[in-house]
Amino acid sequence: MTSIPHELAIGEVYFSPLLLSGLLGLLAALLTARSLDRYRISRYFANPPAAIVAMSVIYAIVIGKVFVGI
Repeated sequence: MTSIPHELAIGEVYFSPLLLSGLLGLLAALLTARSLDRYRISRYFANPPAAIVAMSVIYAIVIGKVFVGI
């Protein structure tokens, strides 16, 4: 039997599982960006905001595949 992701219910409001993986991906990217800024590694990026967006997309895809099951 395949695992099909269902909606997440918070109270009476239903949310898409993609919303959960997107929010967790954004949170993980912000934490990664903060640590890169702390150790001054982000200065090697040509466009740091684009790198944060790319990291959030990558994290959202990985979290969606591994944890949420999208």
